[in-house]
Amino acid sequence: MKCLLLHDPDPRYDNVLSDNNIQITNLPVLQTTVLNLDHSSDNSPAKHDGIIISSKHGAKFLIKNKIDISGKSLAIVGPATAKIVRKYADQFDDVTLVWEDNASLLSQTILSSFPRSHSWIFYCGNKALDILPSILSEHGVRLKQLVVYTVEKRPESEKDLSLLDIGVFEAVVFFSPSGVDYTGEFLRDKLSDGCVLVAFGKSTAAALSQCFSNVFVIRICEHPTPSGVLDVLMSL
Repeated sequence: MKCLLLHDPDPRYDNVLSDNNIQITNLPVLQTTVLNLDHSSDNSPAKHDGIIISSKHGAKFLIKNKIDISGKSLAIVGPATAKIVRKYADQFDDVTLVWEDNASLLSQTILSSFPRSHSWIFYCGNKALDILPSILSEHGVRLKQLVVYTVEKRPESEKDLSLLDIGVFEAVVFFSPSGVDYTGEFLRDKLSDGCVLVAFGKSTAAALSQCFSNVFVIRICEHPTPSGVLDVLMSL
């Protein structure tokens, strides 16, 4: 099977997939910039009981700014991001960390595991979806969103895509709704009829359905991990 991953090269994925005879081509379509922000006023984590992080870029902001998380509650989306944050948290005292595979599940864990009086600051990107903030606000949980990184289209991505023979791929893996937004229109008329679109999560699957109008089969990874991607591809 030939598979296109719209993602930066990552040994975790490359090794797992190639070991199972899947020929992969990596093509990064996004560029991310972690911002430098002051921590005055409401931006200070000291003003809040907990921190929510939904990606590795939010984790990078936490570490880059050497934020003191002693006594804080941490709520994380995704096992890979949780692993990064847990390693950083080991140097601080009295840190509580919970994580879930997606924002919807994490919001339910926050509601069931922490007092509703908890105040949270959410380290998010400029393309963050409203799933978690909406659920928490519906239940009266105080939440401040702070954009700590930006996600934009990588300028060279469309040129790089044009150099590929898109029709040879039997599957394309999309890792975010932004990836769909930036590549979907270009890919729509170039994919082979039998190509399967693999979504890293439900939000990405929804973006694919909207962009491709259900012309192609869309499969969702049960878990946002290399093995989750492999499970979908091996089932095709």
